[in-house]
Amino acid sequence: SKCFDLLDHALIISSVRRKVTDSSILKLINQFLKSGVMIGEHWEASTIGSPQGGVISPLLANIYLDAFDQEMKKRNHRIVRYADDILILCSTEKAAQEALKASTQILERDLKLTVNQKKTHIAHSSKGVKFLGVEIGSQWTRIQASKLIVFKQKVKQLTKRNGGINLAEVIKRLNPVVRGFVNYFSIANCKRELKALAGWIRRRLRAIQLRLWKKPSRLHRRLKQLGKKPPFKFIKMNSWRNSLSPLSCVSMPNQWFEELGLYPIEKVNTGWLALSAFRK
Repeated sequence: SKCFDLLDHALIISSVRRKVTDSSILKLINQFLKSGVMIGEHWEASTIGSPQGGVISPLLANIYLDAFDQEMKKRNHRIVRYADDILILCSTEKAAQEALKASTQILERDLKLTVNQKKTHIAHSSKGVKFLGVEIGSQWTRIQASKLIVFKQKVKQLTKRNGGINLAEVIKRLNPVVRGFVNYFSIANCKRELKALAGWIRRRLRAIQLRLWKKPSRLHRRLKQLGKKPPFKFIKMNSWRNSLSPLSCVSMPNQWFEELGLYPIEKVNTGWLALSAFRK
């Protein structure tokens, strides 16, 4: 719970000293820890913790928690840790209870941290466990629903129909967000989700282009350029519903978006992670 805010300064320095003997580096780290924080317009001294957002705070937290890693390994516990998010893998429920007790003691007694009891629990892998945005089961992994919602909200902000921005620029702004999301979550079994997201993103882009064309005649001109023969239906160009119409999909095929540079998320290889389920 609020790991960075609770790091003990003396323990940080002693942990670093095991690997670093240069007194100037140790002095610099000590000054960084005691640099204080601004609360509004007032400066407050810091006697505990490492500044949130500090350049070396994540590094110091990892050095600090290395003692936890080593102690758990000595006790033959299999752990996965990313910063202060910890997953302990056990073969039985009894072993999981013992690991939970041992890890809590190490973190709270030895490292003077506070374990967040609301987020700490024992789960069977057949039901899945949430870790770093991914839900992990015995033979499957998937993206947490909440992470999909947040991602779609970001995409919506970048693909507003009333933005008045040409499609190439929209795609240029959108790609870093899409690529970052996909690169992070591609470890999960998310081929189906990525395919659905790709279709949804293209639909939003089609809606933008229809709005930019303004008149059905420009849509019809595009269809003629593609070799399609009239007559064509007249559709409302500012309708979200019509962004999924046959005319819209034919005039703006998937390949067209790739040519404009849209990151092809449905073509990304996705992986899977298998965990051994413990028997009840």
